[in-house]
Amino acid sequence: MGDKIMVVEDDPEMRANISELLTLSGYEVIPACNGKDALEQMRNVHPNLVLCDIMMPELDGFGVLRAMQNLPGLTGIPFVFLTARSEKDDFRRGMDLGADDYLTKPFQGDELLKVVDARLKKSRMFRKVIEEDVEGLNDFMQNAKRVLGPQLVADHHEKKKLRKKDVIFMEGDSSSYLYFVCSGKIKTYRTNDDGKEYITGIYGEGDFFGYLTLVDGSVRKETAMTLECAEVTLFSRQDFLKLLSTDRNLSLQFISFVMKSLDDAEQRLLHLAYDSVRRRVAEALLFLCHRYQIKDGESIPMSRDVLSALAGISPESASRNLSDFRDEGIIETNHGTVLIKSINRLEHMKY
Repeated sequence: MGDKIMVVEDDPEMRANISELLTLSGYEVIPACNGKDALEQMRNVHPNLVLCDIMMPELDGFGVLRAMQNLPGLTGIPFVFLTARSEKDDFRRGMDLGADDYLTKPFQGDELLKVVDARLKKSRMFRKVIEEDVEGLNDFMQNAKRVLGPQLVADHHEKKKLRKKDVIFMEGDSSSYLYFVCSGKIKTYRTNDDGKEYITGIYGEGDFFGYLTLVDGSVRKETAMTLECAEVTLFSRQDFLKLLSTDRNLSLQFISFVMKSLDDAEQRLLHLAYDSVRRRVAEALLFLCHRYQIKDGESIPMSRDVLSALAGISPESASRNLSDFRDEGIIETNHGTVLIKSINRLEHMKY
């Protein structure tokens, strides 16, 4: 059988129709009549994707998504809302909670299969990246054990599960840990005297962050906050510095990594200094496409405030330029997401 898809729908006819279509398309379907039933089944089966109605008895779709984000083994499963309601707040609330996509009922069969295929492909791509990163992380830990001695390096470093908009560290805090992103998205940003925010970086699965002030022990020069529910692993500054000081190869790799990060930051500053507002918005969208591994026809979960903080402009200017891009057919906007229609046109924007 193919990928396992859980269909959570309280309407028996709708559930049967969706299940039949997916089964005929080669997927293994796990039907659930409500949110409570779905979570109970997830104790024994691990779906590759969840299609979930919003309005249901026992436990609604929002409750299912929140529960999954707090249960071991269920975080990171692609989640698509099915809803007959078209209220703007429903879509926005779902995306804010971390849903990957949504379909408004009634929908055509090809619409459903297109969304399912796209989400499964992206999930497989992320899993491949994570497996490679986890392998690299394991190598890092093995080197740490060899250099520091097993007694100084725990097999399971401290992990933290974080909610959306949780602050990990703030400007002025001491630099005590190196962070590794296991899941979710993290932003780092700096603020000026007026409280205006400028995003310095966005980090996803497999990324390290918080390393620039770790070497010299200076205080944090930026704030780190989650953009969505996330999990991070913490490495103490003491262990990290001892590892770098005793393993030349790792030290060189770290220096190369930092130089690349500084070069990227320098390029972003050049764009901010010399590009037009229109070009800066395009660069901000391209930056998000890279961080979220977005291709043409795919959507970025994005708020106007995040885009304006990346581009160094006001939220109003960000909105005006997004409207221009939409009118020109470069993007589509829909309730907290931006669908990229042409990365090539963003890359070759001249003014």
